[in-house]
Amino acid sequence: MRAEAQWHQAGPDDEGAQVTVPADSPGIDSMPAWPIASSLLAAALCLSGVLALGGCNGGDSSTGSRGDRLAALPIAAGSVTTSGISAGGYMAVQFHVAHSSLVNGVGVVAAGPYYCAENSLRHALGRCMKGDEPIAVDELVGITSELALTDHIDPIANLASDRVWIFHGAEDPVVARPVVDALQAYYELLVEPRGIQRTDLAAAGHTFPTATRNLLDCGTTDTPFIGSCGVDGARQMLEHLYGSFGAQAAGVKQGALLQFSQAAYAKAADADGFAARGWLYVPATCSGDGAAGRCRLHVAFHGCKQGASFVNDAFVQQAGYLAAADAGDIVVLFPQVEPSYQPLNPNGCWDWWGYTGDEYATRAGPQIAAVKAMVDDLMGARGRAGAQP
Repeated sequence: MRAEAQWHQAGPDDEGAQVTVPADSPGIDSMPAWPIASSLLAAALCLSGVLALGGCNGGDSSTGSRGDRLAALPIAAGSVTTSGISAGGYMAVQFHVAHSSLVNGVGVVAAGPYYCAENSLRHALGRCMKGDEPIAVDELVGITSELALTDHIDPIANLASDRVWIFHGAEDPVVARPVVDALQAYYELLVEPRGIQRTDLAAAGHTFPTATRNLLDCGTTDTPFIGSCGVDGARQMLEHLYGSFGAQAAGVKQGALLQFSQAAYAKAADADGFAARGWLYVPATCSGDGAAGRCRLHVAFHGCKQGASFVNDAFVQQAGYLAAADAGDIVVLFPQVEPSYQPLNPNGCWDWWGYTGDEYATRAGPQIAAVKAMVDDLMGARGRAGAQP
């Protein structure tokens, strides 16, 4: 089925083909300088060893050798969650299910259940986006159980107490409601139903919902797929996953948004499609010295045509994650994939149909393995038994 995926990926029905990206859309090499406050904090973080990067001198935290890796932060065990929109939502689900002993919750915007595509882009573009044929949820749960029993993913019993947050817009022309219904049904068979929260917004298109007023209209489906919906989706999601943050005190320091090299992770996992750099947001409360385990870790996966190669830092900066992270003491990892033609992935999507190989949705999936290694390093797990790669 991989050959089929390579043939059809660039077809007119692909998710990314339904939007138009301006020809002068900024690329990853034209990123603006960070705000002065964040730059100063970034310098402080370099001095305190938050990032094991060779580029701390000169103020560019993205430079350094290909061997650069993330250094550990004071992140509590059992605090890892994931989220994503569209292809990123599928990836968030895959990472959650594959590593359920590590990940304790997931937020999903406009995506379907685990292994929906079953290694076929025909299924991905059809039932898993258009909802043009039924998704056999019971069969997918059976496949999940079989993968767990054969040790390709973690035991499904780990999922029972997890929290799941789901969002879908009624005006979404890309991912149909039955697809999201299937996602909810899938998790209802594996997770305590009280742990699942779903939000449906009548006016929303294929977009990540925010409470910010000066973004695209909520009903618009267009790059960068972030809309003014009157709903702070990132905070609502993270509070469901972690519990209420409470009122934020005035004058709270903003954290630092830092770039890091993804090269070592991609190389070690033999993972295709990773961009040269990813982003890491570190709240001020999570940097420097202090009590171990005082912060949490969230991994946010962008959608197709929503990575840095297409929208610069729009998803990272505008989706609402950063303010919520400051309020909840949450370190946010934003791994990045980019468009490629070998393998054929011109829209810069995370692999949720098999373009990186048959094991894409398991612990052995190259992209999953690479991101898991980033998480391990941030949690100080590198070198421990089970840390990969």
